[in-house]
Amino acid sequence: METRRSDARATRWGRVFGSFFPMRSRVVRAEEAAPPSSPVETKPAEPPAPSPEEPAVQFEMIHREYQNISMQDNWDGFRIEAQKKVTDNLQATHSLFLGTRLRECGYLYQFGPAFQSPDGRTMLVARTGLDGGVTGRLIQKLGSSWELKGSSGSDLKDPQRNMYEGALEYSGPERAFGGKVAWQGYWLAGGSYVQKIMPQLQLGGDLTVVAVNSVTSVGQVGMRFTEGKHVFSAILTRALGGSANIMHELKMQYVRKVTERLSLGTEYKLSYPDKESGLTMAYEYLFRNARIQGLVDTDGKVSCSVSDISGFGFSGMIDYGRGDYKFGMLMHVLPEPAGGQPPQ
Repeated sequence: METRRSDARATRWGRVFGSFFPMRSRVVRAEEAAPPSSPVETKPAEPPAPSPEEPAVQFEMIHREYQNISMQDNWDGFRIEAQKKVTDNLQATHSLFLGTRLRECGYLYQFGPAFQSPDGRTMLVARTGLDGGVTGRLIQKLGSSWELKGSSGSDLKDPQRNMYEGALEYSGPERAFGGKVAWQGYWLAGGSYVQKIMPQLQLGGDLTVVAVNSVTSVGQVGMRFTEGKHVFSAILTRALGGSANIMHELKMQYVRKVTERLSLGTEYKLSYPDKESGLTMAYEYLFRNARIQGLVDTDGKVSCSVSDISGFGFSGMIDYGRGDYKFGMLMHVLPEPAGGQPPQ
């Protein structure tokens, strides 16, 4: 009996002082497996690999998590999207809108090709439609950190909607910057820079100069903080010169990833000297084969979008402030994968 008590005390105190005396001998119980008779060389347990740090992001993507949740594709009427695989690198897309307000006649047809090189470094997308609009976009990766982007938009019925833009961007682990030149009936140029201060904190700014009213410029400063499932970002915008009434606007976004499927986000904005404010709340829920997005704001706007992997989708938006509403249904005809197997 006394032997059992001494063994129990030794085991209890061994747990307490085990971290201080790693070479201390351990009492082996009968229910534990016996050590192998022959010596076996064992490797020490490797520590878990640290989670990869987030690289620096472009300034326009400083609040990308909230953008992914809040940006919805809301349409009205019945919409059909069909894709046809022309070659391994070329795909054609057809879009048909019925009962829509995009045109006075109530229907719209659009067509466009999409090309991507085998290595994924070059992408070309174009689209034209019965409304007279022609758009195109080019993305070319240069090396491992540079990207060259170009886009154009032309309207055969309204020349004032013509737009051309070119941009060069660098994205590295510690910093990201870029510059662009565009023409939208007037010339404008801009540049941005983002620096990674800490693994969780990024700071940056953006400046755009517009050739309107002599010279008008818009400056922005922003920050991004990530910690686990929490993402906080803020952007302060100020119109500089060229206007007698200088405007300031502050936007702050917060996103919380509640589970692997559910994400919640909110945005608060405040403008001065108008002293107007607004609050927006959004959510996103991912099913195995579907995605649901919802949004509500203090301006009286409520919207929801549902998309299914099989190609069906629904969209609804009500703007109580403007008395506007949109409800639509989508049918997406997906191309058959190689082998004729249905998509999983």
